[in-house]
Amino acid sequence: MKVSAKAGELITDLLYKHTGQDNDQLEQAFYQLNPHVRREVFFVDTEVVLPQVKQAPKTQRVIKSWD
Repeated sequence: MKVSAKAGELITDLLYKHTGQDNDQLEQAFYQLNPHVRREVFFVDTEVVLPQVKQAPKTQRVIKSWD
């Protein structure tokens, strides 16, 4: 998926905003898809490609005895 990263935005924030995840494997895949990106912060608006992510397993709501 192509998205536009805004100037001043962190790569980790961009990944989390669009995928709901941020981990080392996702960042590595991001850099492989976007060799023109060299830093962790975008200094100008930049169009980038986001890696495909597997859906994270849904967490169940924890029920406490006082709920």
